[in-house]
Amino acid sequence: MINKIKIALYALLSTVNVNLIGSMRLSEILLLGLAPTTIKKDDFSRYPYLRKIILALALLLFFQILTDMVVGTTPQNYFRGWASIIMSMLSFLVLFKLFNSYEGIMIYLFFIMLKNIFYTDDIVTSDMSYFKFKMVPILSSAVYLLSAYFYRRGNIKAVMAVLFGYSITCVSFDSRSTAVVFFLSAIIIYFFNSGLKLTKAKIIAFSVIALIIFQVAYIFYVDAVKAGEFGGDHARGQIERLDNPYNPLELLMTGRGETFAAVTAIGDAPVFGHGSWAKDHTLKYYQILLMFHDEDFNIEKAYSKEQLIPSHSILMGAWINCGIGGFFSVLLVFFFLMKMGLYLIKNGQSLALYPVIVLMTIGLVWTFAFSPFQHLRFSVPATGAIIMSAYYDFVYAEEPDFSELLYTS
Repeated sequence: MINKIKIALYALLSTVNVNLIGSMRLSEILLLGLAPTTIKKDDFSRYPYLRKIILALALLLFFQILTDMVVGTTPQNYFRGWASIIMSMLSFLVLFKLFNSYEGIMIYLFFIMLKNIFYTDDIVTSDMSYFKFKMVPILSSAVYLLSAYFYRRGNIKAVMAVLFGYSITCVSFDSRSTAVVFFLSAIIIYFFNSGLKLTKAKIIAFSVIALIIFQVAYIFYVDAVKAGEFGGDHARGQIERLDNPYNPLELLMTGRGETFAAVTAIGDAPVFGHGSWAKDHTLKYYQILLMFHDEDFNIEKAYSKEQLIPSHSILMGAWINCGIGGFFSVLLVFFFLMKMGLYLIKNGQSLALYPVIVLMTIGLVWTFAFSPFQHLRFSVPATGAIIMSAYYDFVYAEEPDFSELLYTS
């Protein structure tokens, strides 16, 4: 019971900020207080992937310090950068030990949903942003809970209905990335629970068919959006400014222009990067971003923000902030998490949290590729801790500390 209260507090306090070394969340202060009694001396030997992830993050911290010393980052910024990586390490260590039961993880998902009902991190300025930044976090948590609930009871049809229904809802309200993650996860869950024996030839065949179906469906989607029959103003505006709206890569480029601006920033400082909280002093990269968004340059609007180099990618952000060494350090974290997640996708159908594990594993691909660098501190540790907990539950099925996640019908 005490452990579940800790999890609930962590979820509820994850949006309350206090100013210490930069901005910290009360949930992080809670983890600092829990660390001495939660972390055990044999954790690294008992859980090798935990050790590997922490070592990769320690390597990231080393490259961040090296970069900041080379480029001459101001003390205020390099302390913020170093503290962010240290908090990511601490979050992995403590949350992995807290998320040690099916009920505990379900409580976390429930209170994250509750927190998002009453508070959201993002400013809602339009109908599109209201759904994307307010409703999607709430509904995604609800879908996690429902899919796990139905799956534990062996009702695969209900799981499929929830996931496909939510995917269609997200597409219709312009939250395409969320729709793709939940749609792909639904297909994966179905195939690995269908009893179908997958071979390399079948996987290749299914992939080709899926690509064809996707392209055909995308053509119908574009036509429907252009005709005003589907989607919202945001999607219509994006598609109208594309040279070839039927090329999904062009839509990706205009929707994630920050990533392409980041490529230019990396080319300007490929070895050491630009340092912690790297500033776009000349607004060079901001103007590249505007080019992809097809927006006019507004200098007042540009200087009203913090002028950080845009990246919107954990991997690209690591390279910008910490150099090429930082990029490979974060790539290692991604590799270890994906290795555990993909292993569970292939073998872990007996886990009660199997749908959640699939959703989170597929979601990590998008997060590392197209989410801001700060997600490495604020969202990846919780997701990674849940995947790691399920992994060691599956591997150490006889261990008493990890006996509650197993599927029971």
